[in-house]
Amino acid sequence: MNKLKQYIADKNWVEVLNQCKVLNTDERSATIQYLHSLDIDLDILAMDGSSLDRQARSDFYVNRNLVASTLNFALIACTREFGDIAKIEYMNATWLFRPLNAYLAKPDIGVKPLLAFYQLFPPDYLDKIVKASQKERFGGIDFKLLWTFYKQDWINFDESYFVMSLFTVTMFDRNTQEEAEFLFKNPDVIGMVFLQFHKYEIPVLDISKWKAREGYVCKKVTEYWTEVIRIMQEKGYVFDRSIIPFLLESLLNNWKKPHLDWHIRLLGLFNATQHEYLQQQQLLFSLLNTGSTNLINFSLRQIKTIYKMEGFDENGFIDNLSTIFPKEKIEKSILLSLDILEHILKKEEHRTLDIYADLSMLLLQTDPKVQEKGARLLMEHGDPEILKDLVEPHLSNLKLKTLEILGLAHDLDTLSLEVSAFEDRAEQLEQVTVPSTWDALLFQIGNFIRTKSALDFDLFLEGLNQLQDAIPEDYKKQLKPYCKQLFSRFWNIDYITFFAEFIQYWIGENSIEKNSHKSDSIPFAKNKLDWMRQKLASNNSLPFLSTPSHLPFYLHPKILVERLLQYEQKNVTIEMEDLIVACNRLLYQQTDEEVIRLVKTLKGNYAAAMQYYLGATDQVKPEEDVLELWAQTTRIKQPDHLFPEFQNTAAENYPTVVKPFDIAFKVVIDKNEYATWHRLFLEHNWNYSWFKREETKHYPPLFYNTAPFTSVFREAIAFQMSLTPQYIGPILCRYIPDTASGNEVNEMEHCLYPMQFLMDNRLDVHGSGWLYIAVCLLFEKKISRDLAAEYVQYSLLNKQRDLSYLAHVIGKLIAEGYAPINRFIEYLDRPFVAQKIKEFQLLCMENTLEKVDCGHLPVNSKKLVANYVEISAQLNKEVNQKFLSKMKRK
Repeated sequence: MNKLKQYIADKNWVEVLNQCKVLNTDERSATIQYLHSLDIDLDILAMDGSSLDRQARSDFYVNRNLVASTLNFALIACTREFGDIAKIEYMNATWLFRPLNAYLAKPDIGVKPLLAFYQLFPPDYLDKIVKASQKERFGGIDFKLLWTFYKQDWINFDESYFVMSLFTVTMFDRNTQEEAEFLFKNPDVIGMVFLQFHKYEIPVLDISKWKAREGYVCKKVTEYWTEVIRIMQEKGYVFDRSIIPFLLESLLNNWKKPHLDWHIRLLGLFNATQHEYLQQQQLLFSLLNTGSTNLINFSLRQIKTIYKMEGFDENGFIDNLSTIFPKEKIEKSILLSLDILEHILKKEEHRTLDIYADLSMLLLQTDPKVQEKGARLLMEHGDPEILKDLVEPHLSNLKLKTLEILGLAHDLDTLSLEVSAFEDRAEQLEQVTVPSTWDALLFQIGNFIRTKSALDFDLFLEGLNQLQDAIPEDYKKQLKPYCKQLFSRFWNIDYITFFAEFIQYWIGENSIEKNSHKSDSIPFAKNKLDWMRQKLASNNSLPFLSTPSHLPFYLHPKILVERLLQYEQKNVTIEMEDLIVACNRLLYQQTDEEVIRLVKTLKGNYAAAMQYYLGATDQVKPEEDVLELWAQTTRIKQPDHLFPEFQNTAAENYPTVVKPFDIAFKVVIDKNEYATWHRLFLEHNWNYSWFKREETKHYPPLFYNTAPFTSVFREAIAFQMSLTPQYIGPILCRYIPDTASGNEVNEMEHCLYPMQFLMDNRLDVHGSGWLYIAVCLLFEKKISRDLAAEYVQYSLLNKQRDLSYLAHVIGKLIAEGYAPINRFIEYLDRPFVAQKIKEFQLLCMENTLEKVDCGHLPVNSKKLVANYVEISAQLNKEVNQKFLSKMKRK
């Protein structure tokens, strides 16, 4: 046994095989037990490499891997048939180690040992091993071993698995020069396996480490195989030209974009010729229909090289071309295609082609060059009698130069039709229905678990409050299905966790661990559940003040005043936070004479604030014991007003109390060797920027208008914002990302969920709240930009708002590089024709051009200038020559 151990230490697989091949059954069993007992570091190498210095440690582990591979081979050499494979497996710590699988995946001492062993003891089970390995994510077989088994007739050929095995590049195990040498010496591998890769979505997008010509690199596997192909070409290998049509055909697969991009690069690497592209021109035409920007650009680049060659299918090109005309962000390719089309249309045989409707789709493009080229083609080849009908649907999108080409510039005034305003909420809001029966209350629990909405939360609590005397004796049993939903999982939304704790309290069980932390994102939810506990304990069924009376979260003033009077009649103290949330949700504009009469009868310490809020008086006399209520009602009632009455109070320096919400901001350049970021910093780190390394400033919780709570995620955002819908700007600004590009999921959602809530509920934004709208309009995700554009349109056309502050913010952000100009150009290119929208767009551009540093002109500033000139002309306004001169690059 000691000799065997020494052979293993010496990596002498020949002597290991010589010793193991003569063992009988009992001797093999004893040898297997002995080998299982060996510890490589203690028994074979007699040292631990972790304490060595860098190079010595590296050498030690290279040698250790070879020794471990020899040990695995020794165990394999103790087998004779399939049933013996399980005998050499053993538990290594907490997992089952399989020596044969380990060797097949990583044969550090090479193919020869296993080949020699199986020649002595031919296997009849390798197909089983191969099939089993295909089911394991990390249980592959080294391709050289696989190929050897196949050549020895020990396994069947499975093309897909062989291709996958060859092209899967594991960490540190592959070498481009050795790979090229192996393929060069095995031409059958090239034909049967390597050149079949185009059929399969092989894992070439994985990141791996391998030895390249310049040393070890960590890159995508596509680069590994690109280098292998280059080395083979340098060695003089000529690849079968059938790979060209196969690669072109593969581009029609529904694979990931980077994978198809690699195939495009390979066509260049294999030196596809014009003649080959001409032969496969139908595939090039098919790529125009894929909708992929890269594939369309590639196709037209190749078509450009062959369209004048004999045999080019001009009709086939025309038949497929129109699909790209409405496509965005391929302006250069469209212009190229139009050059080709223009060349074709000059030929006599194509002069009668009816392609006018197709050409009219070019007018969907916002790029002026594409529009102009399309307009000229329409004028040259279009039928004047139907031209007007073809152009009319696109009029709102056309530039002045395009209109001139089409002969429609003189009709510009008649073209400026107003964009219809958004449909506003009906004057009579729909009333909510509080559960009035036990069955309805059960349904409401399930509804809340599903929607997680503030409305369903409030309706459940009010329903339970009113049904305290109607709770059945077996209510715990009936609540079991809901308990299972609530208690069987972890909730990442804290108010659902608090709700689960409340249900646990209600049924008197301790089946879940209580959440001890205090909610600092939506404390109202936890507090309201605590009030409900108190109501159940005292049998107090007085209504919650904040429960909405109308969808989606609003409260009618008469209902609120009546609720307050009920408390006064019963001499029960109100919860101030409950009243503040009620005031935040109040439809105070619907106050009438009856409400004013009722509010004058209130006697509590909140009476004066409520009387001011509902118009019974115009006097503002804030008192310290209800200061939070006064701060809330005054700011909601008059969002742009100054309230000096709060000076010399505890809230004197709180934002939104004395003055409207007005927060300072600046764009700061953050640059390192890898990238440059333009970060948006808000005063007092209002938006929780981790980069600013400054504690975010908060204010006492009951001052809701100061956004005293931390940010939340997804469904919880709508819940949080439903508590302060009348003055939402400060909480919106908590969700502003400090960068407009390269954000994580959370920041992307921050520019989605609040914006969606704002637009869905048609809420008003005041003061610095417009900073959030500006960021969304320039944000990296198009859905955020679209929502912000809709909100701006709603504010201009429906609400008749003055958006000069928003224009100022947008101008500053663009001028200082917070976001690329192209995103703003996208907004300018939206097909708006409403006068107010164009005036706002012009104001934004004027603010940008005024603020931009002429020494550091942003990328694509020419597009901004072109739009400025265009919209100025549409509005019949003189351009500012100072702006134009400062934008000229030196």
